[in-house]
Amino acid sequence: MGKLTRMIRHSLKFYIERQKLIMLFSLPFLVSFILLMFVPAPTYLAIGGLFSRTGSIPELSILDIILITVVYIISLFVIADTITNVNLIIRAKRTMNVNSSEILSAMGNYATRIFYVYTIMILLVFVAQLLFYESPMRAWLFPVLTFVLSTLLFFVAPAVVIDGEGTAGAITKSIGMALRRPFFIISWSFIGLVLLSVPKIIFDLILPHAASSFLVLLVNSLFVLPFLIVLQTQMYMEKYPLAR
Repeated sequence: MGKLTRMIRHSLKFYIERQKLIMLFSLPFLVSFILLMFVPAPTYLAIGGLFSRTGSIPELSILDIILITVVYIISLFVIADTITNVNLIIRAKRTMNVNSSEILSAMGNYATRIFYVYTIMILLVFVAQLLFYESPMRAWLFPVLTFVLSTLLFFVAPAVVIDGEGTAGAITKSIGMALRRPFFIISWSFIGLVLLSVPKIIFDLILPHAASSFLVLLVNSLFVLPFLIVLQTQMYMEKYPLAR
C-alpha cells in the first residue's frame, strides 16, 4: 500500500503542477466522444463514457455502418493522440531532455502505434461478439475477453511513449508488466471506478438525467481521464529506480 500511496501522491503532484497544459491537451477526449454521439450508432452514455449496443447492429443499414466505422476510426485515433500528448508531457518532465520539436514530431508516430493496438483489441472483441452473438456463453465471454485484453494491453501507451517501443514491442512490454504487477492494474481500475462514479452520483442528484450525463462526460474527459493516464504512466515508470 505504501508504494501505491507514493504513486498516487506523485501523480497528483504532477497533475496539479501541469493541470492547465494537461487539460488543454485533453480537449480532444471530449471531441472524440461528441463525434460518436452525432452518428446513427446504437450508443448510450454511462458513467460519463460512450458505449455501443452490439445487439442493435443488425438494424443498421450499410450506409450507417460505413459512417459509424469512419467516425469510430477518427474518434479512436483522436483518443490515441490525446493519450500520447499527456504521456509526452510526463516524458518531458521526467527525462528533462526532450525539446518541443521532438515532442511535435513524435505525436503522430506514437499515436499511430497506440491506435494500431487499440484497433486490434476492439476488432478482436467485435469479432468475438459476432461469432458468439446467439451463443448462451456471450453473457460472460465478452466481459472476460475484454477484461483479459484490457489487462494485458494496459501499459501499451506508456511503453510506446516513454520507452519509444514499436507496436509489437509495446505489446510485449505491456504483457510482461501486467503479469508482473497485476496489483497496479487492479488498484488503477478501482481508483478509476470511484473517480468516474463520483461525478455521476453527484450530478444525478441535482440535475436532470440529460444534463447530468453531458456534464459528467465533460468532467471525466477534462479532469478524471487525464489524471488516470498520469497515474497509469507513473505505475509503468515504477520499473525505473529514478522514478521512485
